[in-house]
Amino acid sequence: MLLLRPVPSRLRWRLALAFHSLALLAVVHSGAPLWLQASATLTVLASFWHEFRGFRGRGVAVSLRLGAKSVALEIDGETVAASPPRMLHGSEWLLVLEFPLESARRRHLLLTLFPDSLAADELRRLRRWLHYESD
Repeated sequence: MLLLRPVPSRLRWRLALAFHSLALLAVVHSGAPLWLQASATLTVLASFWHEFRGFRGRGVAVSLRLGAKSVALEIDGETVAASPPRMLHGSEWLLVLEFPLESARRRHLLLTLFPDSLAADELRRLRRWLHYESD
């Protein structure tokens, strides 16, 4: 049994802040009509607000309990059963997992883990579990 508690990534937050700032800078210096600049600015700010809410922990997995054949996720205080995850991408900088859920509300959950989302030992154990025990 492997119990993990991922935290919101500060690296993801910094990247989001940098890229949204660059997008706002590009909109201001684009030379587009004022109405187009205003709508693009509102779109960028809405995207940034969505990212900020994710960083504050809304709608993310609070804990993962990985067993030999069963997986339990705690999402917003509710425990949801899931099948073993499928790794969509795995590198030393990013790990993207897709959990098929056994819930009527959602079909699957995508979990993106940056290097600072888990402690180094937990991330190593998760990679080992994915490689050897999730099949």
